[in-house]
Amino acid sequence: MRIIKIEGFRGLFHVAFVGICMFAGFVLFPGQIFMNLWNKYLVTLFMFPQINHFQGILLWLIVFLSYGIIFKNQAAVQFKRTKDLTPSDIDFIMQKAKFSSQIQHLTDIVQSHDMFEKNNNFKSQNNNKNEDFSRKE
Repeated sequence: MRIIKIEGFRGLFHVAFVGICMFAGFVLFPGQIFMNLWNKYLVTLFMFPQINHFQGILLWLIVFLSYGIIFKNQAAVQFKRTKDLTPSDIDFIMQKAKFSSQIQHLTDIVQSHDMFEKNNNFKSQNNNKNEDFSRKE
């Protein structure tokens, strides 16, 4: 199971960006393609009326839904119901999540301690260099 954390304004911005991109890729772009194809071929060859972008999106929706209705048993993406979780499964998942959280907390502590040691070593090296310069003068 994968959990996605959305934290703060930046996380909301990313979710909005992904949603807008998916909308553009699955709705607006195919609508534009259908509008261009309609206006280029059907208007010039069969003297059909021109359509605008909104009507191109509606045409795309009609084609998409028709395809889904005609080939409904041959869908490329299928959802199936998984078995229900038992209480023991839920307990196992919760223990695993708690253990993972504790490991992450310990990792954060070790990283902060390493940064503290790195800063102290850097400061002591700079102090030693300053002492060497003062002795040379």
